[in-house]
Amino acid sequence: MAAKSVGAVWIAVALVVGIVVGAGGFYAASSLMAPPSKPSLLETIKSRGVLIVGTSADWPPFEYIDAKGNFAGIDMVIADRIAREIGVKLEIRDMKFGALIQALKAGQIDLILADLHHTAEREREIDFSKGYYVAYDAAVVVLKSKASQITSESSLVGKNIGVQQGTIQEEWAKENLGGKANIVSYDRVYPEMVMTLKRGDLDAIIVGDIIATVLASRDPDLAVVLKIGSLSGAAIGIPQGEEELKYIVNKVIEDLTSTGEMNRIFEEEINKWLGQ
Repeated sequence: MAAKSVGAVWIAVALVVGIVVGAGGFYAASSLMAPPSKPSLLETIKSRGVLIVGTSADWPPFEYIDAKGNFAGIDMVIADRIAREIGVKLEIRDMKFGALIQALKAGQIDLILADLHHTAEREREIDFSKGYYVAYDAAVVVLKSKASQITSESSLVGKNIGVQQGTIQEEWAKENLGGKANIVSYDRVYPEMVMTLKRGDLDAIIVGDIIATVLASRDPDLAVVLKIGSLSGAAIGIPQGEEELKYIVNKVIEDLTSTGEMNRIFEEEINKWLGQ
């Protein structure tokens, strides 16, 4: 009887050990399982019901604040089309241009629409949509009364040059004129940089090609004297790895381009800014 009891005890112990080992094996296996997948940004946007777009609203006709205090411009129209394609509301967050990429990486915004040019340096940090227009990298704007003084890139040597911080125009100026000219970086093109030029404290400003044309068209005191760089264009900044959102953005760009609506948006928004 005692021996039988001892045997029963050993069987019980074995069962308990088996259960513990089995449980431990299950725990170990479950601990190696992949965690639940994080929802894509597109899913988050749909769940939130709002697409958050970052811009720098000092760059007409692409993005600016109109007389009624509303965000306006080419990029704002495109942003609205993307939000409609997703089926959500649109929220615009205005900030310094140089802060946009970090804001996108930090998840503070979902997209960048700010006449953002696709460069290899930026591509290391964020992804890009298809391009939606082509123009020269930059243009030089001066007072019309001094237009004869700057006729080539070499004419910029020794001059006071204004650029916007974080732009490819600033990058070009530093690479090509660093140590040869006084380069001053500004947070915003208008009114700060333009008014400094008109006051005579700058000899020239280097801005985007289309921006330069618009500035000179609106202000009879200004003139575009030089185009710089190669033909390139802007794209929409997208967080890396968000392929679903990228697909939607590219679809909107393709639809607007193939129907001719993109050209109409550019024409209408430029004329609106020019007051025509």
